[in-house]
Amino acid sequence: MNRNVTAIYRTHAVAELVRQELEAEGVSSGHIHVIPDHDRGVGVDATDSDHTRYNDAIHDLHLPDADARTYQASVRNGDYVVSVNAGDDRIERIQAIMRRPEAEAHNLDARDEEFRDYDFLAPSDTTRTVDPALRGERDPAYTNADMRSYRRTSPLRDN
Repeated sequence: MNRNVTAIYRTHAVAELVRQELEAEGVSSGHIHVIPDHDRGVGVDATDSDHTRYNDAIHDLHLPDADARTYQASVRNGDYVVSVNAGDDRIERIQAIMRRPEAEAHNLDARDEEFRDYDFLAPSDTTRTVDPALRGERDPAYTNADMRSYRRTSPLRDN
């Protein structure tokens, strides 16, 4: 089974720390997605020139729309999304890394509630289609308050 583990962090420094620990664990950098991938200091609104790039990067994770909306709104409000492609054999170790430091990760259920009225933003290319094998489905067996796991039948491609 192919999985994607995703969390939201308050600062780029923490998101970058998580990325470094995942790489030290042997996760390929092409399987780690940090959105945005640099420290931008403030939130991103719909007029920000990077807004489309961040939104499209979230769509490229092929997650359920309701969850993608939460990730979109979090990025617009200054947070950082870290998402990792992994196989079943590494999921628990990846989750242990992403769980630290706990005070810096957002509670995803609370974020869902906070952003439930935010608009879901479509990708910039509205004509693109997603292979159903790439569409992630939330996996409650590996999901907790600080991170979510999604399963899919095909892996996302390396960047």
